[in-house]
Amino acid sequence: MNLEHVRAELELCSSGEETIMKILNLQQSVQNRVFIWLWRWWSARNKANAGEKMATIAEINSSVSFHLMEIEKLVTTCMNNSKNPSVKWKPPPSEFYKINVDASFYENSNQGGWGFVVRDCDGTFLEGGAGRISRAASALQAEALGILKSLVRVADLGMTRIILETDSTIAGKAITSNDFDRSINGFLFMQIREFMASNFVHCIVNVCSRSCNAVADSLAAFGCTLEGDSCIYMSHPPDFVSVLVSGEQPETRV
Repeated sequence: MNLEHVRAELELCSSGEETIMKILNLQQSVQNRVFIWLWRWWSARNKANAGEKMATIAEINSSVSFHLMEIEKLVTTCMNNSKNPSVKWKPPPSEFYKINVDASFYENSNQGGWGFVVRDCDGTFLEGGAGRISRAASALQAEALGILKSLVRVADLGMTRIILETDSTIAGKAITSNDFDRSINGFLFMQIREFMASNFVHCIVNVCSRSCNAVADSLAAFGCTLEGDSCIYMSHPPDFVSVLVSGEQPETRV
Protein backbone atom coordinates (compact mmCIF):
# COMPACT_ATOMS: atom_id res chain seq x y z
CA MET A 1 0.00 0.00 0.00
CA ASN A 2 3.07 2.28 -0.16
CA LEU A 3 2.72 3.12 3.55
CA GLU A 4 6.03 1.91 4.98
CA HIS A 5 7.06 5.43 6.06
CA VAL A 6 3.73 5.82 7.90
CA ARG A 7 4.09 2.41 9.56
CA ALA A 8 7.54 3.37 10.83
CA GLU A 9 6.18 6.59 12.38
CA LEU A 10 3.16 4.92 13.99
CA GLU A 11 5.34 2.19 15.47
CA LEU A 12 7.03 4.83 17.61
CA CYS A 13 3.73 5.94 19.19
CA SER A 14 3.38 5.01 22.86
CA SER A 15 -0.44 5.04 23.13
CA GLY A 16 -3.61 4.63 21.12
CA GLU A 17 -4.40 8.33 21.50
CA GLU A 18 -0.99 9.33 20.14
CA THR A 19 -1.45 6.94 17.22
CA ILE A 20 -4.85 8.42 16.31
CA MET A 21 -3.53 12.00 16.54
CA LYS A 22 -0.57 11.08 14.32
CA ILE A 23 -2.93 9.64 11.69
CA LEU A 24 -5.24 12.67 11.87
CA ASN A 25 -2.29 14.94 11.07
CA LEU A 26 -1.56 13.08 7.83
CA GLN A 27 -2.68 14.26 4.41
CA GLN A 28 -6.35 13.38 3.83
CA SER A 29 -5.70 10.82 1.10
CA VAL A 30 -3.05 9.04 3.19
CA GLN A 31 -5.26 9.28 6.26
CA ASN A 32 -8.08 7.48 4.44
CA ARG A 33 -5.71 4.77 3.24
CA VAL A 34 -4.41 4.15 6.78
CA PHE A 35 -7.83 4.05 8.45
CA ILE A 36 -9.34 1.74 5.84
CA TRP A 37 -6.32 -0.56 5.95
CA LEU A 38 -6.50 -0.80 9.76
CA TRP A 39 -10.22 -1.53 9.53
CA ARG A 40 -9.76 -4.31 6.94
CA TRP A 41 -6.80 -5.76 8.88
CA TRP A 42 -8.87 -5.76 12.10
CA SER A 43 -11.78 -7.44 10.28
CA ALA A 44 -9.49 -10.12 8.83
CA ARG A 45 -7.99 -10.80 12.25
CA ASN A 46 -11.45 -11.15 13.82
CA LYS A 47 -12.47 -13.70 11.18
CA ALA A 48 -9.27 -15.66 11.75
CA ASN A 49 -9.84 -15.63 15.51
CA ALA A 50 -13.36 -16.98 14.89
CA GLY A 51 -11.88 -19.94 13.03
CA GLU A 52 -12.53 -18.68 9.50
CA LYS A 53 -9.96 -18.69 6.71
CA MET A 54 -7.13 -16.22 7.20
CA ALA A 55 -7.07 -13.56 4.49
CA THR A 56 -3.81 -13.08 2.61
CA ILE A 57 -1.95 -9.78 2.49
CA ALA A 58 -2.91 -9.38 -1.17
CA GLU A 59 -6.60 -9.97 -0.36
CA ILE A 60 -6.53 -7.36 2.40
CA ASN A 61 -4.79 -4.82 0.17
CA SER A 62 -7.24 -5.51 -2.67
CA SER A 63 -10.12 -4.91 -0.29
CA VAL A 64 -8.56 -1.62 0.80
CA SER A 65 -8.17 -0.51 -2.83
CA PHE A 66 -11.80 -1.39 -3.55
CA HIS A 67 -13.17 0.64 -0.62
CA LEU A 68 -10.88 3.58 -1.42
CA MET A 69 -12.20 3.66 -4.98
CA GLU A 70 -15.82 3.50 -3.83
CA ILE A 71 -15.34 6.28 -1.27
CA GLU A 72 -13.44 8.40 -3.78
CA LYS A 73 -16.19 8.08 -6.40
CA LEU A 74 -18.89 8.84 -3.84
CA VAL A 75 -17.12 11.95 -2.53
CA THR A 76 -16.39 13.20 -6.06
CA THR A 77 -20.01 12.74 -7.09
CA CYS A 78 -21.34 14.55 -4.01
CA MET A 79 -18.93 17.46 -4.45
CA ASN A 80 -19.74 17.87 -8.12
CA ASN A 81 -23.47 17.65 -7.52
CA SER A 82 -23.36 20.30 -4.78
CA LYS A 83 -20.96 22.71 -6.48
CA ASN A 84 -21.93 22.31 -10.11
CA PRO A 85 -24.95 20.07 -10.69
CA SER A 86 -25.01 20.89 -14.41
CA VAL A 87 -21.44 19.71 -15.16
CA LYS A 88 -21.35 17.62 -18.34
CA TRP A 89 -18.91 16.01 -20.68
CA LYS A 90 -16.96 18.48 -22.81
CA PRO A 91 -15.62 17.80 -26.31
CA PRO A 92 -11.87 18.00 -26.92
CA PRO A 93 -10.06 20.68 -28.97
CA SER A 94 -10.24 20.17 -32.73
CA GLU A 95 -6.76 18.60 -32.95
CA PHE A 96 -7.49 15.95 -30.29
CA TYR A 97 -9.67 12.91 -29.75
CA LYS A 98 -11.13 12.31 -26.32
CA ILE A 99 -11.22 8.81 -24.85
CA ASN A 100 -13.36 8.22 -21.78
CA VAL A 101 -12.57 5.02 -19.88
CA ASP A 102 -14.18 3.25 -16.95
CA ALA A 103 -14.23 -0.14 -15.24
CA SER A 104 -16.58 -2.11 -13.01
CA PHE A 105 -15.40 -4.48 -10.32
CA TYR A 106 -17.14 -7.02 -8.10
CA GLU A 107 -15.13 -7.77 -4.98
CA ASN A 108 -16.93 -11.03 -4.19
CA SER A 109 -15.99 -12.64 -7.51
CA ASN A 110 -12.89 -10.59 -8.40
CA GLN A 111 -14.41 -10.07 -11.84
CA GLY A 112 -15.47 -6.98 -13.70
CA GLY A 113 -15.74 -5.18 -16.98
CA TRP A 114 -14.21 -2.27 -18.86
CA GLY A 115 -15.53 0.19 -21.40
CA PHE A 116 -14.36 3.12 -23.47
CA VAL A 117 -15.71 5.65 -25.95
CA VAL A 118 -13.85 7.81 -28.48
CA ARG A 119 -15.31 11.15 -29.61
CA ASP A 120 -14.09 14.15 -31.58
CA CYS A 121 -14.45 17.91 -31.15
CA ASP A 122 -18.08 17.77 -32.33
CA GLY A 123 -18.98 15.11 -29.81
CA THR A 124 -19.38 12.57 -32.60
CA PHE A 125 -19.19 8.94 -31.54
CA LEU A 126 -16.26 7.40 -33.42
CA GLU A 127 -15.82 4.13 -31.60
CA GLY A 128 -16.70 2.42 -28.36
CA GLY A 129 -15.85 -0.87 -26.79
CA ALA A 130 -16.58 -3.08 -23.83
CA GLY A 131 -14.96 -6.15 -22.40
CA ARG A 132 -15.05 -8.60 -19.55
CA ILE A 133 -12.35 -8.79 -16.89
CA SER A 134 -12.23 -12.42 -15.87
CA ARG A 135 -9.83 -11.80 -12.99
CA ALA A 136 -8.66 -8.71 -11.13
CA ALA A 137 -7.13 -8.29 -7.70
CA SER A 138 -8.83 -4.96 -6.97
CA ALA A 139 -10.97 -2.15 -8.34
CA LEU A 140 -7.82 -0.14 -9.04
CA GLN A 141 -6.33 -3.00 -11.05
CA ALA A 142 -9.57 -3.27 -13.03
CA GLU A 143 -9.39 0.47 -13.81
CA ALA A 144 -5.79 0.12 -14.97
CA LEU A 145 -6.60 -2.89 -17.15
CA GLY A 146 -9.48 -0.98 -18.71
CA ILE A 147 -7.21 1.97 -19.46
CA LEU A 148 -4.55 -0.23 -21.05
CA LYS A 149 -7.02 -2.19 -23.20
CA SER A 150 -8.65 1.04 -24.38
CA LEU A 151 -5.32 2.67 -25.23
CA VAL A 152 -4.27 -0.38 -27.26
CA ARG A 153 -7.43 -0.14 -29.34
CA VAL A 154 -7.06 3.62 -29.85
CA ALA A 155 -3.46 3.19 -30.94
CA ASP A 156 -4.59 0.58 -33.48
CA LEU A 157 -6.91 3.21 -34.96
CA GLY A 158 -3.92 5.46 -35.65
CA MET A 159 -4.94 8.27 -33.29
CA THR A 160 -1.84 10.05 -32.00
CA ARG A 161 -3.20 13.10 -30.16
CA ILE A 162 -5.58 12.08 -27.41
CA ILE A 163 -7.11 13.20 -24.14
CA LEU A 164 -7.73 10.27 -21.81
CA GLU A 165 -10.39 10.79 -19.14
CA THR A 166 -11.05 8.60 -16.11
CA ASP A 167 -13.25 9.28 -13.10
CA SER A 168 -10.72 7.63 -10.77
CA THR A 169 -8.37 10.10 -9.08
CA ILE A 170 -6.14 7.27 -7.87
CA ALA A 171 -5.85 5.66 -11.31
CA GLY A 172 -5.18 9.05 -12.90
CA LYS A 173 -2.37 9.76 -10.45
CA ALA A 174 -0.94 6.25 -10.77
CA ILE A 175 -0.50 6.48 -14.55
CA THR A 176 0.91 10.00 -14.55
CA SER A 177 3.41 9.70 -11.67
CA ASN A 178 5.58 7.10 -9.97
CA ASP A 179 3.76 7.42 -6.63
CA PHE A 180 2.26 3.94 -6.93
CA ASP A 181 5.10 2.17 -8.75
CA ARG A 182 6.06 0.18 -5.65
CA SER A 183 2.51 -1.06 -5.12
CA ILE A 184 1.16 -4.44 -6.21
CA ASN A 185 -0.01 -2.87 -9.48
CA GLY A 186 3.17 -0.86 -10.06
CA PHE A 187 4.30 -2.83 -13.12
CA LEU A 188 0.91 -2.28 -14.77
CA PHE A 189 1.06 1.49 -14.16
CA MET A 190 4.58 1.66 -15.62
CA GLN A 191 3.45 -0.39 -18.63
CA ILE A 192 0.65 2.11 -19.30
CA ARG A 193 3.02 5.09 -19.09
CA GLU A 194 5.49 3.42 -21.46
CA PHE A 195 2.69 2.60 -23.90
CA MET A 196 1.43 6.20 -23.88
CA ALA A 197 4.92 7.57 -24.43
CA SER A 198 5.71 5.26 -27.34
CA ASN A 199 2.37 5.30 -29.17
CA PHE A 200 1.07 8.87 -28.95
CA VAL A 201 2.47 12.24 -29.94
CA HIS A 202 0.36 13.87 -27.24
CA CYS A 203 -1.49 12.03 -24.48
CA ILE A 204 -3.15 14.19 -21.84
CA VAL A 205 -4.68 12.44 -18.82
CA ASN A 206 -7.62 14.13 -17.08
CA VAL A 207 -9.68 13.10 -14.07
CA CYS A 208 -13.35 13.88 -14.58
CA SER A 209 -16.52 13.52 -12.53
CA ARG A 210 -18.69 10.42 -12.85
CA SER A 211 -21.39 12.51 -14.51
CA CYS A 212 -18.92 13.23 -17.35
CA ASN A 213 -18.09 9.55 -17.69
CA ALA A 214 -21.59 8.13 -18.00
CA VAL A 215 -21.12 6.53 -21.44
CA ALA A 216 -17.92 4.70 -20.47
CA ASP A 217 -19.53 3.67 -17.17
CA SER A 218 -22.48 2.07 -18.99
CA LEU A 219 -20.15 0.28 -21.40
CA ALA A 220 -18.08 -1.04 -18.49
CA ALA A 221 -21.21 -2.36 -16.78
CA PHE A 222 -22.19 -4.05 -20.04
CA GLY A 223 -18.70 -5.54 -20.32
CA CYS A 224 -19.33 -7.48 -17.10
CA THR A 225 -22.16 -9.37 -18.80
CA LEU A 226 -20.22 -10.48 -21.88
CA GLU A 227 -19.43 -14.15 -22.33
CA GLY A 228 -16.58 -13.40 -24.74
CA ASP A 229 -13.62 -11.13 -24.11
CA SER A 230 -14.79 -7.92 -25.77
CA CYS A 231 -16.90 -6.23 -28.44
CA ILE A 232 -16.29 -3.08 -30.51
CA TYR A 233 -18.82 -0.58 -31.86
CA MET A 234 -17.67 1.51 -34.81
CA SER A 235 -19.31 4.77 -35.94
CA HIS A 236 -22.64 4.06 -34.21
CA PRO A 237 -23.15 3.65 -30.46
CA PRO A 238 -25.05 0.62 -29.15
CA ASP A 239 -28.70 1.25 -28.28
CA PHE A 240 -28.18 1.21 -24.52
CA VAL A 241 -25.90 4.29 -24.62
CA SER A 242 -27.27 6.13 -27.67
CA VAL A 243 -29.38 8.49 -25.54
CA LEU A 244 -26.40 9.32 -23.32
CA VAL A 245 -24.19 10.00 -26.35
CA SER A 246 -26.73 12.25 -28.07
CA GLY A 247 -27.39 14.11 -24.82
CA GLU A 248 -23.73 15.02 -24.52
CA GLN A 249 -23.32 16.40 -28.03
CA PRO A 250 -22.72 20.18 -27.84
CA GLU A 251 -25.60 21.16 -30.10
CA THR A 252 -28.17 19.32 -27.96
CA ARG A 253 -27.40 21.15 -24.74
CA VAL A 254 -29.69 23.85 -23.41
